[in-house]
Amino acid sequence: MKIANLLFFLSLIFVSSDCQEPGDAETVVENRQSQLLGGDEAKKQVAQDDLTDPPFPPATPQSQGVSPEVIQRLAELVEGFVEAEEIVGAELLVIKNQRTVMHEAFGYDAPNREQELAKNTIFSIRSMTKPLAGAAAQMLIDEGGLNLTDPVAKYLASFDNERSRSINIEHLLTHRSGLPMKSAGRLWSDYSSYQNIRQVADYWGEYGPQLFTPGERYHYADANVDTLAAVIEQVAGEPAEAVIERRLFDSLGMSDSITLLSKDDVRVTRVAGKNAGGRGRWRQFWSWQGHPYFSFPMFAQGFYSTPIDYALFMQMIMDGGMAHGKRVLSETAIARMLKPTSKTTMPTGFAGLAASYGQLMQIYEKDGKVVVFGHSGSDGTYAWAWPEQELMVLYFTQSRGSITMSRMEAVLDSLLARPIEN
Repeated sequence: MKIANLLFFLSLIFVSSDCQEPGDAETVVENRQSQLLGGDEAKKQVAQDDLTDPPFPPATPQSQGVSPEVIQRLAELVEGFVEAEEIVGAELLVIKNQRTVMHEAFGYDAPNREQELAKNTIFSIRSMTKPLAGAAAQMLIDEGGLNLTDPVAKYLASFDNERSRSINIEHLLTHRSGLPMKSAGRLWSDYSSYQNIRQVADYWGEYGPQLFTPGERYHYADANVDTLAAVIEQVAGEPAEAVIERRLFDSLGMSDSITLLSKDDVRVTRVAGKNAGGRGRWRQFWSWQGHPYFSFPMFAQGFYSTPIDYALFMQMIMDGGMAHGKRVLSETAIARMLKPTSKTTMPTGFAGLAASYGQLMQIYEKDGKVVVFGHSGSDGTYAWAWPEQELMVLYFTQSRGSITMSRMEAVLDSLLARPIEN
């Protein structure tokens, strides 16, 4: 069953709360062929498979009901962002009816403008990591190894205290635990003082939900997802990244998605540098020099991916949990992810739509009906899907501090997703 039909029958209703928010085929083949020069046999086979069967074959815009003028307008928009130095560079992918109608790279990898950004670059996707971790948790829920009402303390002893005992799995998935984004005392973001995700989760269990009683309202916080990853490890009996790599990346063919950068991985040569600042004042604060940005997988913000790879994940959700003819997630799991649970203050350029949050998924809805879903990442990556229109747009930059998202949404809304009638 397509997710659009599923959403229609469910008639999902949101719960209000006070809250705060935080190519063409030849190019694809050339990039895949370069991967065959290194890596283990499994990665070689995935790449070889991709050579014969591109996940989203190219098609002319007209053949999919998209005006070429719209594609030209999108190109001009992003080119304008680069020229005005509102972003350093970007990769834009538009998929309609599972066909690529636009896939272009714009601008540069670094503010010095010495190296142009290439298609199929691997980006730091920051908070777009969260839905991937959420999907892994949903798999365990589907199988009965984990329940939404389970207290986190059932799996992590650090939560078995008066402060944190009332936090359950659903609270983590919906950012309603009461855990903060930042904390007093020990520097919450000094990840060099930790060795693994369990230690990060234990810190939050001891710190506790000091913002509000768990379940009372919504507050976006990385602590929820890092804690969820530690729970996944306990339930699965293996590292959470191994679960995600095997059961999600491998199942979907996401051969360019990485949980932790390693010097032994040939793909690191395609990883974009990280830029921060704002219009006309960008600086590159990290690039691959043999050491990862995080020393261990971070499940709220640490993964890397390409627009095409992330589109494979989004397509699975639009297809009601199916991929390559096999079930990855149940229809009920997809419904849980896409149920608008909390209103948010996330700014949006989608006219007439309210910003909400489900189970580790950003949602734009009207009267409880999901119109758009996806997620953003703070280094400047964005993915949107319109289920009823079989449309996806992925706009990846590495420009932390850019404010182009809402303008991109407004143009997509008026010209592509819901074109204004003349």
